[in-house]
Amino acid sequence: MYKILFFLFLVFMHLQSNAESLKLRSPLSDTVKLREVMVVSNIPLDDKDILNFYRTNQFSTLDNINARLGGLSLIKRGAYALEPQMNGFSGGQLNVTIDGMKMFGACTDKMDPVTSYIEPTNLKMIKLKSGTNGSENGCNIGGSMDMTLQEPTLNTKQSNFASIAFGYESVSQSRNILFSTGLGNKKWAWMADGVYRKTENYRAGNEQIIPFTQFEKTNVHSALKFSPDKINSFKADILYDMANNVGYPALPMDVSLAKASLFALEFQRKAKIQLKAKLYFNQIIHVMDDSKRDSLYLLKVKPVGKSDSVYMRMDMPGKSSTLGAYFQMRIPWNENNHLTIKVDNYSNYSIAEMTMHMRYAGFAPEPPMYMQTWPAMLRNVAGIYVENSTYLSPKLVLTANARMDYNVDNLQSEYGQQQFSIFNYTLEKVQGKLIKSINFVAQYDFTNDLTLTTTLGHSERMPTIGERLGFYLFNAYDGYDYIGNPYMKTEKSNFVKMDFQFTNPVIKINISPSISFLNDYIMGITDFNIQAMNFYANGIRVYTNVPSAKLFSTDLQLLYTPVQNISAFWLSKFTYGEINHTEVMPLIPPLKNIIAIQYQKDELQVQAECETALAQNRINSNYGESKTPAFTVFNIKGAYGFTLSKVSMNFSAGITNLFNKAYYEHLDWGRIYRPGRSLELYLKMSY
Repeated sequence: MYKILFFLFLVFMHLQSNAESLKLRSPLSDTVKLREVMVVSNIPLDDKDILNFYRTNQFSTLDNINARLGGLSLIKRGAYALEPQMNGFSGGQLNVTIDGMKMFGACTDKMDPVTSYIEPTNLKMIKLKSGTNGSENGCNIGGSMDMTLQEPTLNTKQSNFASIAFGYESVSQSRNILFSTGLGNKKWAWMADGVYRKTENYRAGNEQIIPFTQFEKTNVHSALKFSPDKINSFKADILYDMANNVGYPALPMDVSLAKASLFALEFQRKAKIQLKAKLYFNQIIHVMDDSKRDSLYLLKVKPVGKSDSVYMRMDMPGKSSTLGAYFQMRIPWNENNHLTIKVDNYSNYSIAEMTMHMRYAGFAPEPPMYMQTWPAMLRNVAGIYVENSTYLSPKLVLTANARMDYNVDNLQSEYGQQQFSIFNYTLEKVQGKLIKSINFVAQYDFTNDLTLTTTLGHSERMPTIGERLGFYLFNAYDGYDYIGNPYMKTEKSNFVKMDFQFTNPVIKINISPSISFLNDYIMGITDFNIQAMNFYANGIRVYTNVPSAKLFSTDLQLLYTPVQNISAFWLSKFTYGEINHTEVMPLIPPLKNIIAIQYQKDELQVQAECETALAQNRINSNYGESKTPAFTVFNIKGAYGFTLSKVSMNFSAGITNLFNKAYYEHLDWGRIYRPGRSLELYLKMSY
């Protein structure tokens, strides 16, 4: 594989050196401008047509939208904060950033992915890159998801605006309030937006009330932009998100508090050489809580025939703070070459603690036991990313990118060193590692309608703090306690992808098959020599490098507009994974399809949607998996807009899970049924 990459690199450099001799003639102008080639999948949330297909209702959470994006699936542990999975990759295998800014969850049980701190009301765009090609914001093997925040608009005809919206969902008695406002002129502009959500336990299709699915959330974002001239601009962002009383029915713990704060300052210069610099800080505080779980262990006398459902009480706070900066330049070398250079650095401090309170019925309480499930760790990463696009002809564009990151882990906790001494580990306080990524992309236009894009790459990624130093992390999916391995190698991937795109005014088709060959794949392997600490754990698994693994995925997206006012959208996604050529990779979703048909004329819109998934019979029972039946769910909605006394009004109503289907998806932990039939109402007023 390395020989192939080296050969392609030499070919690319040879083509680049001859690119200046290619002079392209335009029938409209003698001046040839550099053609900017987008080799990523951009989902423009400001695009009304695409947005309507990706949203189930105007108050959709980011999870609702992500579930309808190509390549993305969601790991569900409750009704809140679903974890994104891209083509079978998740967690530390993905880069999930906010406008290029690094942010890391503070929960050892992955209850707080970065996507849980963003709302569609403050989101401008999602940029997806799959496989090793998603290394612009850091080396990784599975891909990247960058969420761009909304920003104020300068030089608008309307100097100020405001809107407020109300939403209700019957299945969970969900109440939602949304607002946005802003003002400005030619040189400066300000905006603010936010959302408040309060949701009770929802009802499944079998009329069962699912406990611990409630949550309450407040999210506010504000941005100020100043532009002294047409070239330079300055922007400041503040984001605050707080969730309370969040239930997780598939886990032994709930969340009493999940709070995130983000501050960012940005400078941009839009000239021939484009510059962008950003300084940012964010902090996450996450508190797991089991105080509302049914338990009898505090009773002096245990009732006959009863047993404790919670063996011990646990206080589990976590904290993650990240300070970072990056500087980016986009340089047109000449008519045919476009260079991007980005340098960045961030420092992340993380710690997760656990205090256990053990008490048996009828006995005096035992002394509290304390441990650090994530020992206090300071991780500093400095990186450089370089990308060059070469426009060889009107039909062919070659792009190459490479990245290097130098990672330094500084263990801040002597307590963490003492913990791991029981496993005969000698932890180094400081450990450094250089990791790298390189990718080549060729885009060829067969015709004006048909394009083929081929990607070939290699990348590696550092183990997460949990994978390196996690200490007795209980996994409710397979019932094992997980322990980190300080001596693990980096996880590596060799990646191949092909994108076939056909576009004309009536139909747009995109087919994207890809395959990743993984070396030193990181997963938990059972260690029978270590005893479980928890009564309810099946045993101990230690994070280990597995020699090889393979992930294949393919997506189909189709947008069809046969006649004016009527359009149809079809999304199909499939993933296949195996370990060491024989073993089934766990947590792989089956084939899933989403089909939506929409009618829109003037201010009236009606949409019907069918979501279906095949049964998943290819499972790994050693990791807690069981077979998942197929399901089909129908949704329908309508919306109408009108103006009343200079106030724009938009009203929409819909029914999700129209036939009240009782179902769950394969990535749903605990086989908890999803919501049943729900009436959704929405009203927005704006000027």
